[in-house]
Amino acid sequence: MSALNVLSKIQWDEILKYSPIIAETGGKIFNSVKKYFGETSIDGKPAKVSLEQLGKRVRLLEQNELEQADLLDKIAVQINELSNASKIISSRTLLALSISSLSLLISLFLLVIIVVK
Repeated sequence: MSALNVLSKIQWDEILKYSPIIAETGGKIFNSVKKYFGETSIDGKPAKVSLEQLGKRVRLLEQNELEQADLLDKIAVQINELSNASKIISSRTLLALSISSLSLLISLFLLVIIVVK
């Protein structure tokens, strides 16, 4: 597939319609990142960072790591609860299937008795 075919399938009117929102959100993300990680120099190379800024970055990373660990613990608990619930549903389904099979056999037996009489 040529690049022209790919470009012709893109809905440019939708992209142009939402471009101000995209640009504004990109600016917010850039400012947020710049706030946490400091500014870069004009030539794109990182500016010198003080030990205080590095300490702030390390604390932020450690805080994010702790939050991620907490989320993983919560996810593990939820997966365990889902596993237990699926075992309960499985046993209840087996019980319902057994009862319905037994009722089918009883009804067939009674049907045979009625037909024979």
